[in-house]
Amino acid sequence: MRRFRIPTALAVSAVLLAGCSAEEPQPDPSEPPTPSASASGTAEAVTADAVYQDIPVHLEVQPVQVVDDVALVRVAYSLGDDAPADAQIALGLALKTATGPNGIDAVRLLDLDAATVLLPGRDDTNQPAVTRDGLLLTGDETVSSEGFYPAPSSDTVSVLFPYFGLVTDVPVVESEEPLPITPADLGRDGEITYASVPVDVFTQSLDDSSAARVTEDQATVTLAADVLFATDEFALTAEAQAVIDTAAAEIAAVGAEGAVTVVGHTDDVGPDDHNQTLSEQRATSVAERLGPALPGFTLSTEGRGESQPAVPGQSAEARAANRRVEITFTVTRPGAAVSLEQGGTGALPEATGPEATGSDVVTVPRDGDDVQVSAEVSRVGAYLVGSLTVARDTPGEVGLLELFGTYSQGLSAGRGLSNTTLVAGAHNATLLADGTRYYPADYLRPGQEEGSDLRSTLADQFLSVRLDQGDRITATVVWPDPGGDTVTIDVPDRFRLTDVPVD
Repeated sequence: MRRFRIPTALAVSAVLLAGCSAEEPQPDPSEPPTPSASASGTAEAVTADAVYQDIPVHLEVQPVQVVDDVALVRVAYSLGDDAPADAQIALGLALKTATGPNGIDAVRLLDLDAATVLLPGRDDTNQPAVTRDGLLLTGDETVSSEGFYPAPSSDTVSVLFPYFGLVTDVPVVESEEPLPITPADLGRDGEITYASVPVDVFTQSLDDSSAARVTEDQATVTLAADVLFATDEFALTAEAQAVIDTAAAEIAAVGAEGAVTVVGHTDDVGPDDHNQTLSEQRATSVAERLGPALPGFTLSTEGRGESQPAVPGQSAEARAANRRVEITFTVTRPGAAVSLEQGGTGALPEATGPEATGSDVVTVPRDGDDVQVSAEVSRVGAYLVGSLTVARDTPGEVGLLELFGTYSQGLSAGRGLSNTTLVAGAHNATLLADGTRYYPADYLRPGQEEGSDLRSTLADQFLSVRLDQGDRITATVVWPDPGGDTVTIDVPDRFRLTDVPVD
């Protein structure tokens, strides 16, 4: 029986990035020509070995060629030496977005030095300027893909593949010659739009009293009004004082001296004018507590009543999320995560699923079946990159939908992500440190229409695969770096891995 690995729109396989190294690219007459010496100089291709379920795969990422503000990314794929003779992989399905066309439109460039995500260019019909076919990989053949992206600002860039992991330190080379192909060669006509968006980081206190988002150099710390005030009051509670003092200490630690703005928000219960006044009063109460701890900062206050809800709806959960006070300020380093430690103990909450330590494997129940999860974490610049390997070592198939959580686990955990990501992605694989939960880094993906933007995670976003005995997949996650030589990886209600070494 032929071994044929073709993921469907609801069954995509994943891979393990085993390692990367630079080596001289080997020409292949079946491939498009590699960059010329005038374009790439002494820059070398970067290679990586991966496993797609039980099939080894070899990747060769050519130096990224840049002309003006456009980058061309070219990758060659081949089966590993140990691949079964009849192995086949449909790369055009494995490397696509969940709802997109066949092709490699889910491959993203990360300029981590500049804290930016570089997305495939798109034409006037919102179609990606990338290779668009099945890319069937078989036998000794080499399959290649091309894609056009905005030019990185750094000398090297990382390439994030679905299920193939993160390939780092790919050279970026300016070329004086025209690029060897154009978007029209890939079937895209007309003007191509390129999007380069900032990497955002999102953290949340373990007691749910506060959360923080950093976009570029702008930080917003959100304090839950239900912790700060009694119903319809603006006098601070005793608990509020500790929460605000923690926020003040973090602003002093990571903020650039200057303006701090405190904005009060209410829910939609009660008259508009009453809510407007209450929001102003609450902002003033928080600012008065912050001020003495921030002598180098200038504080201002605003009240916006019920006019800017954080989440839509009139449920009790939505209204609780909308009752809040937001503190905005400038951070000294773009993308710096905000710690939200409460009480100074840094103690971990009780695990809500099975637990293992270090490089050990944790067994996670899946509807009567089990999978085994292990992790490796490495430091890449200001970020941590995790490889979460999921394996099946017993007979029968098992599905992985919702292995990393669902959209029903809280409004704050959703963060504006798509339903596909919330059901089948690694969005809820978090780090715990110093009283803070660090979520995977994310970014705001531009939409076709105003107001249609959605957030995407710097993590595998479509892991709806069924594992046979002996299969494995690996989800890659990029987190803000909380510091330290070890980390705790926690997926609420699923599993926890403590004291994982950071390489």
